[in-house]
Amino acid sequence: MLSLTNITKTFYPGTANERRALRDVDLELAEGDFVTIIGSNGAGKSTLLNVIAGSLSVDQGSVVLDGRAVTRMREHKRASTIARVFQDPSAGTAPHLSIEQNLAVAYNRGKRLSLGRGLSHARRDFFRQELAILEQGLEDRMRHRVGLLSGGQRQALSLLMASFTRPKLLLLDEHTAALDPERAELVLRLTAQVVAEQGLTALMVTHNMDHALRLGNRLVMMHEGQILHTLDPQEKKEAQIQDLLEWFSREKGALSDRTLLQ
Repeated sequence: MLSLTNITKTFYPGTANERRALRDVDLELAEGDFVTIIGSNGAGKSTLLNVIAGSLSVDQGSVVLDGRAVTRMREHKRASTIARVFQDPSAGTAPHLSIEQNLAVAYNRGKRLSLGRGLSHARRDFFRQELAILEQGLEDRMRHRVGLLSGGQRQALSLLMASFTRPKLLLLDEHTAALDPERAELVLRLTAQVVAEQGLTALMVTHNMDHALRLGNRLVMMHEGQILHTLDPQEKKEAQIQDLLEWFSREKGALSDRTLLQ
């Protein structure tokens, strides 16, 4: 479904600030996989998602999505098949538009429909039903501006919007990192529910080991732009946080930033 081969990305090449963010990365996702990626700051996790989404080009390697080579395809052209939820709750929504208008834009992604047509009576009923799933009371505030919502509410809304078009691939870029623990738990639960109910293929980046172990069927461990280890479904089911720490230590020595992997 998704195939990354020999992906390499270097920032500021040939300068004193040169940094190799990805080093010969190979990764395969089958349809329906929910893969979590764990790693400390600077491991290359978000860079990898940016490469998949098309917001960053690669120095070498190939990206194949659903049997189609997209390595050189621009981000806006990939957007019809790839949906993304960002770490910043404000990144996935338009604050000046109402909740229902944001939903209409997401629902009509890739379609030639006006915003007005997207807000028919039947469509509003559908939006209201979908919003009720979020358990945030947003179904009763559909005409409120999104900019008035809390971070957790906006992130839950972003997740709903990202899943509307049944994307080929859902990218989750540390999408709970900016939330308080209670809201993070809610968004994680909604994430698992949406991915399972819609049978989505998903890739979730996190530096939280507990989240990486709890969600998804496979786990990828990254460090300094490389994939150190991949846990298959059975290994992931049996693994504990201490196991991950030991794998990191065994592969790269004691981590000076291991406190970032909690």
